[in-house]
Amino acid sequence: MTDAYLETDNARIHYTDTGGDGPAVLLGHGFLLDSDMFDAQAQALSPKYRLITVDARGHGRTEDAGEPFSYWDSAGDSWAVLDHLGIGEAVVGGMSQGGFTALRMALLQPDRVRALILICTVAEAYNVAQRESYRGLTDAWIGDGPIEPIAKTLGAQMIGGTDADRAPWLDKWRHGNRKLITQAANTLVDRESITDRVGEITCPAILIRGAQDQAITDEDMTALQTQLGGPAEAHTIEGASHAVNVTHSEPVNELLLNFLAGVQT
Repeated sequence: MTDAYLETDNARIHYTDTGGDGPAVLLGHGFLLDSDMFDAQAQALSPKYRLITVDARGHGRTEDAGEPFSYWDSAGDSWAVLDHLGIGEAVVGGMSQGGFTALRMALLQPDRVRALILICTVAEAYNVAQRESYRGLTDAWIGDGPIEPIAKTLGAQMIGGTDADRAPWLDKWRHGNRKLITQAANTLVDRESITDRVGEITCPAILIRGAQDQAITDEDMTALQTQLGGPAEAHTIEGASHAVNVTHSEPVNELLLNFLAGVQT
C-alpha cells in the first residue's frame, strides 16, 4: 500500500492507494477517525480491487489551514485525488461522515460513480436536539478538560467491539492535537440536509449499519435506502456499533465483495 499526498489550494491531502489494475474503490473515514479504519478492507479487497482511502480535513495526516469547509469541499478533495491518480470511474463510499462525502461526490459527478458504499450514513441534517448534543460533545473534545473520560465514552459508543478494537483509537486520541478537528466539528454539526437531492443518485448502493449503533438507527438506514434513486440493499450487523467495518470486518468484507462482484465496473 502506498501512502502519498496531494497538494491542493486548500489542503495537503493524505491518501493511501493499494495500486493495481483492478476496479477502483474509494472510501472515506468517520469523524475522529482516519484511513487506518479501512485496513481490513484494504486487505480483503486487494488485489482484485484497487482501494483508495482519503484522510479528511482535520483528520489523520491531512494538513489544512483550519478554515471553514463543507462536505461538498470534502467531496472535491476526494475527486481531486482520483483525478490525480488518473481514475475516471470508481465505486465511492465511506463510514458516517465519509458516507456524507460520498453522497455529495455522487451528486457532483454522477457519471463517474459506479456504485455507493454507505456505512452508517444518512442524508439528513441533525435536528435541533441532536445538534445541541453533538455541539456539546465536540466542544468538550476541543476544550482543555481531561480527554480520558470522553475518549473512553466515545470509544465504547463509536468503536464498540473489544478492548483491542478500541485501543489504537484511544491511543491516537490521547496523544493527538485535539484542536485540529475544530472546523471538522462545525462541518459535522452544521451540515445541511440533502434528502431532497439523493433521489438523483441512480447508481447501485449498499447500506450497512451496526445493530447497536446509537448514531444511525435502523429507521435512518431504511429512510436513506428509500430516498436513493437507484437499487439499494441494506444490511444490519448484529453486535456491532458505529465503526462496524472495524469491529466486524469479516461480515462487512463479505457483504462488500458480494456487492462489488455484482457491480459492472
